[in-house]
Amino acid sequence: MAKQDIFKIRRNLTDAGMNESEIAECISLIEQNRYAELNRLLTKHRLSLLDSVHKYNARIDCLDYFTHTLERS
Repeated sequence: MAKQDIFKIRRNLTDAGMNESEIAECISLIEQNRYAELNRLLTKHRLSLLDSVHKYNARIDCLDYFTHTLERS
């Protein structure tokens, strides 16, 4: 794999919030053509990010409710 390709992959995975060990594992899986395992790893990370989104959304909902309650007082 070309250095430029590795750089782009590393940049994308970093932007997606993966840590260095996860990134190294992804690159290793790509180099070994183990795409099913790579897909599982990426899906796991995606689900983790989605869980965080839901958690923060719930916190925002709590603040919105509190603000709404204060405005009605």
